[in-house]
Amino acid sequence: MMPTAVLVDDGVGGFAGPASLYRIDPPIKGTDHVLVYYRPPMMGQEGQLTVVLATPGGAVFGQDVRPQQGTHVTREPNHHLALQLAGGYQIVDAEPVPAEGAAVESSQLYDPANYTVDDVNAYLAEASPQEQDRVLAVEREGKARKGILGKETP
Repeated sequence: MMPTAVLVDDGVGGFAGPASLYRIDPPIKGTDHVLVYYRPPMMGQEGQLTVVLATPGGAVFGQDVRPQQGTHVTREPNHHLALQLAGGYQIVDAEPVPAEGAAVESSQLYDPANYTVDDVNAYLAEASPQEQDRVLAVEREGKARKGILGKETP
């Protein structure tokens, strides 16, 4: 499967230039979102296209605010190139959201078995209560890791 990036939000503020939030698959360092922003040339310095790890809400992920792989000096803000350099990601259109009540394929759902305890706990911290319940049930039936389930584990 080809690594993909889906534009979630264009124009996220609070960075050296307008930032775009992308949902990426596969995740990088525990998050499935990155921000890409362009700082134009100024005061004799070249412009820079920067990639940082992000939360689904568009904030910097964790405490690592350092530019990630894919960041490069340029005069052209080319998100396609930055995401390609970040992990071979290709920008694709978002899949249509299923109508309310429609079944979601299980292959599209977050599977905690594919992630570390820290990754799952970070995901759960951002997830809706319904998604938390679903992911915890999957974890209980699968690996049943104490670091995720806590005292629930037999």
